[in-house]
Amino acid sequence: MTGTTRTGLRARWAAWSAASVVALGVVWLLVGWIVFQHPRTEQPARSDALLVLGPPDRTRMAEALRLMDAGLAPVLVVATPGTGDLGDDPGEAHYTRAEQTCAADPGYEVICFRPDPSTTQGEAVRLRELGEQRGWEHVSVLTYRQHVARSRLLLTRCYAGELDVLAFDYPSVPRGLLREFAYQSGGFVKAWLTPGCDQQLPWRPKSLD
Repeated sequence: MTGTTRTGLRARWAAWSAASVVALGVVWLLVGWIVFQHPRTEQPARSDALLVLGPPDRTRMAEALRLMDAGLAPVLVVATPGTGDLGDDPGEAHYTRAEQTCAADPGYEVICFRPDPSTTQGEAVRLRELGEQRGWEHVSVLTYRQHVARSRLLLTRCYAGELDVLAFDYPSVPRGLLREFAYQSGGFVKAWLTPGCDQQLPWRPKSLD
């Protein structure tokens, strides 16, 4: 094989590889647009409780309180995961807002908890516990649009009752749309590697006491 032939083969291989990467990227974007940007959601309906997946930032708490004021459920459950999560305020502002909501007397029961682990899976485990303790048969869940598909997957692994997943939209996606697609894609990979309700990756076990 001559040097010219080898060079031509390398060029064709490089072109084919680049085309394959571009094609895979386009497919990923299309799937992300369907799964993350246009997920299946339910309309608000009377349920036993409304679970607000954390962090309890201003945007999602405003929507949660609007739904509760409309009579969606008799119990509001608010997850307060660790700081540095997605939201419109940094750090302890999430906890301050959650504490204010829990300390108030809005005319319905409010439960605040810190998930363990501080992830959507930890929130799902806590929903299972609360559902079993209180006999909840129908729960509404509130989260932001790009998180709907993954949260539904994790929650239905733990909670056997009827589940309505309600979506809200931030004025602008905090991470940016492409970064959000990448983040949620990584979350799905982790979910597929840990198929049980509370199964954890071996190098990141739960921190239950």
